[in-house]
Amino acid sequence: MTDTALVEKLKSGIRLDDEVVIDDHAHMGPWFNFHIPGGGAPESMIANMDLMGVDMVVFSPHIAIGPDIREGNRQAAEAAQKYPDRLVPYITINPRYPLAQIEAEIAHYHDLLGGIKGFKFHSMCHAVDCSHVGYGPAYEYANEHGLPILSHVWDGPEKDGKSFLTRQAAAYPNIAFLHAHSGNSWDAIKKLVPETKLNSNVYLDLAGSGRPYGGLEYMVREAGADRVLFGSDLPFIDIRCQLPRVLAARITDEEKRLIIGLNAKRIFNL
Repeated sequence: MTDTALVEKLKSGIRLDDEVVIDDHAHMGPWFNFHIPGGGAPESMIANMDLMGVDMVVFSPHIAIGPDIREGNRQAAEAAQKYPDRLVPYITINPRYPLAQIEAEIAHYHDLLGGIKGFKFHSMCHAVDCSHVGYGPAYEYANEHGLPILSHVWDGPEKDGKSFLTRQAAAYPNIAFLHAHSGNSWDAIKKLVPETKLNSNVYLDLAGSGRPYGGLEYMVREAGADRVLFGSDLPFIDIRCQLPRVLAARITDEEKRLIIGLNAKRIFNL
């Protein structure tokens, strides 16, 4: 494939100010075993976004996927209210909290934010799987309001030869199920691309440091560009290392535009 307009911009160092660029997978704040530039402060994240012309990131603070969802969700809402045109908060769910507290957390941010844009699950950090009863209120709210859920691991019991993700996507057709880190290895890609063919509400997120050669092209060819979303894992990983891997991929500019922003704009209703 010959160089496209987006590749030419990349080579020339031109910011993508005239494109829709939305990062569906970011965090905020420090993490105990990684170097986080600027401490992961909102201002440091926005400065990194501005280097390439990223319009928005959808994010969850590290503290929310770790020890304290209530403090994490508070920080997320505070940052989003300060920078409403740049930062979009996930509300993080820890299913180990009592159901009444989880329901109250959802109701609080529904009222405070005028509606929730998406949920973040991190079952690995919370030492459960995605079938845990504590996730129930989020599934129900997300299905009622047509929201996405980003999960680090869409795991749960297989039944009747069907994966948990396949069964959940069928049971909750109004949820966009975003599988985090889908492109990190060929094993992940080959496992998850078929999930997109079984249910139209399953999507593949690109966040992560790994990406096998030809992997993105395979995902686009087999699943479709409308089922793939750009994620950086900011501030773990600098956006300047992540976005160019999409811009330089051997796919069309129309497919790249879907991945880097238009899909997220639609799914998150931005």
